[in-house]
Amino acid sequence: MEMQAVKYTESLNKFLETVKGEVITGRRFDRVSIDKSVRFFIDKNSWEIYGAKSWFQYNPRRLYGELSTCEQWDWTDLIPTPKPGTPAESTYQAREAEIAKNYRPRGRPKKVKP
Repeated sequence: MEMQAVKYTESLNKFLETVKGEVITGRRFDRVSIDKSVRFFIDKNSWEIYGAKSWFQYNPRRLYGELSTCEQWDWTDLIPTPKPGTPAESTYQAREAEIAKNYRPRGRPKKVKP
């Protein structure tokens, strides 16, 4: 267990250097703050990096890999993108295709006039 904690801390510090952010620790997630706004949530159990909906809410649709694969992503933009030719790119494309396939418009359908 102790080795996992050390690996997590080292991976988290490497990620923070890459994105130039600060960590806000929590019970389930560590939040990554960049320029005083929370941008990413890191799940402490699975080490997955999620986008943020708000200061306190993560976005489960925006998954940016894990701490171990953070070097396969380009973190310079507001929305990270996987680097071309990496395993993260194929995983990301498959996930986005699955989301698009299952997408249904929300809300009530428009009324049809007779």
